Amino acid sequence: MERNNNEPGVATWSDLKSFKIFSVSGGNQLYRNGYQQLKVKVVVEAEDWLWGSVAISQSELDSIVLVDALTGLALTKDRYRGPTNDWRYTEEANRFRQLPPNGPIKGSVPPGEFVYTKDFYVTTSSDTPIDLQVCITRADGKKFLSSKASELGSLVLVPLAPAVYRSEQYSVRAIPAYYSSQSPDIAKVEAFVLELIIDQQRIDFVTDFYMGTHLQIGSSDNRYSGYYVVGYGAGRAIRTSAYLSWERPDAVGKNLSEKGAVAFVLAFGKKGGPVWVRDHRNSAALEMRDVFGNLHQLRVGITEATLAVWVAR
Repeated sequence: MERNNNEPGVATWSDLKSFKIFSVSGGNQLYRNGYQQLKVKVVVEAEDWLWGSVAISQSELDSIVLVDALTGLALTKDRYRGPTNDWRYTEEANRFRQLPPNGPIKGSVPPGEFVYTKDFYVTTSSDTPIDLQVCITRADGKKFLSSKASELGSLVLVPLAPAVYRSEQYSVRAIPAYYSSQSPDIAKVEAFVLELIIDQQRIDFVTDFYMGTHLQIGSSDNRYSGYYVVGYGAGRAIRTSAYLSWERPDAVGKNLSEKGAVAFVLAFGKKGGPVWVRDHRNSAALEMRDVFGNLHQLRVGITEATLAVWVAR
């Protein structure tokens, strides 16, 4: 329905007939990494002095905030992501996926011309659970707080420690790759894909990719002048702190890393070409954030004897 704009400072309703908050998915847990969100819905209905449902103005709806029931303080509302050691919320969803629900959906939106809803997305980096209430400010400045005694008048959210995985849970597999280079740098390439499989489900990696440096080693095979490895995530080359002066095999790496995987392309330097390795770098730091917002801090390296890429914690 179209929301009307009542005159500021004039109360057009006397009380709230319904004011509740619930988890849209039914779950009440989220990782305390400051990135993962949990979507909550607020439902509000006002009544006049004759107990009939009436409209709520847009400015009144905009005044709705989430409140810590323990302290009575409103949560910080912003779009900042990252460690803040508190609970925050925004009205905008981000790219990170919620956890599977750990309970049934307890709330619903009743029919009615003057029933209003608002969606909020909660994040946290706190290790302390929170009991959420909602507060709305009427046009005349009076505040109304949802009642913990009423059904769905508050919602307890529980933070979980960010997931940590063992080295053996990460797997790197070689996959066929073809790359035709017009430059004097690359004779051929081989490709490797990093995956994390948990309970038969792949955990996608989506952002904050970083490698300390491109890997590079010399060659004892007189067919090649040396080898170097370029990493890819989310369809682009992974940021590093070192400059790569040779050709980047983007056509292979970008394609392999577009759907949540991390790819590494091993380039074989052409004999007599400019790929000449003086400074061996056979391992480097590797970081990325997964689809649940958890940060993975690993090591990536290349085994010189077999020319295989490996990853470990």
